[in-house]
Amino acid sequence: MSKINPRAARTLEKITSGESPFPPMWDTVAIKLVDAEVGRVCLSTCADDRHINAFGGVHGGFSAAVLDTALGLSVFVSLDDEHARHTTVDLSVKIVKGIPLHTDLVVEANLVHMSRSIGVSQGVIRDDAGTVYAHGTTTCLIKR
Repeated sequence: MSKINPRAARTLEKITSGESPFPPMWDTVAIKLVDAEVGRVCLSTCADDRHINAFGGVHGGFSAAVLDTALGLSVFVSLDDEHARHTTVDLSVKIVKGIPLHTDLVVEANLVHMSRSIGVSQGVIRDDAGTVYAHGTTTCLIKR
């Protein structure tokens, strides 16, 4: 069984313990780490009034930002070289139902493929009842 990338483990532990500052983007889109293991990341989020677009619904960028974070993290925790870096080169998001305001949501991302130079993951935003609001995929470039 593979172990979580040590750099990822240290980074996430420092964030959750308060030793490192909370990433500003995580505050912007209200993300909290629930669980992380090799190939899988689970976050929680909740859209609030800051995320409303000009038409009164939750802005699509909310789903994109939340999924980009979870999808990228599922690649990060799975890197077998703690000095390797990753960056998103492709992000595809499909919003299948309007994101509800003030509702706790689960964001799960799973690694689909990892090579020396590419990491691919897929994920969903859903509520506790299992209703899917958005799903997405990412391709990350791995820099070694």
